[in-house]
Amino acid sequence: MQNLIFLFIFALLPINTMAEEGEVFKEKTFKKPFREYSIIATDKGYYPQKVFAYVGEKVRFFLTSTTEKPQCFLVKDHSIFLGAKKGKVSEGEISFYTPGRFEFYCPSNSYKGYITVIQRASDKEKEVTREVASKKPDYWVPRNYD
Repeated sequence: MQNLIFLFIFALLPINTMAEEGEVFKEKTFKKPFREYSIIATDKGYYPQKVFAYVGEKVRFFLTSTTEKPQCFLVKDHSIFLGAKKGKVSEGEISFYTPGRFEFYCPSNSYKGYITVIQRASDKEKEVTREVASKKPDYWVPRNYD
């Protein structure tokens, strides 16, 4: 009998799971697309060693280390330098405006990794078609004329 009363009272309580779910999964919009990567500096190198991004994206890096040795993260010509300490996380952001393969490394050791930046297919301009600079005549000519 007590179970039936409990079920009856529980059934009358309003449940707002849809409101909570809507608040949690709100759509977010950003002025500029961004991507986040966590990089771990170890005794054997960086993990992961290869990451990618699209042209125009802002990339946020989180860096930590697994060793007591001094480690760092440097991307040449992109003004980012992060120091890595065991148990602590450093973070930094950069943007890539040209496609290519960019190296990240630390001057204190020989470990390297790469960031591959590619252009989205929708962003590519239409390819310009070029005509041949020297056209052969459309009419018949003797073979030794070429």
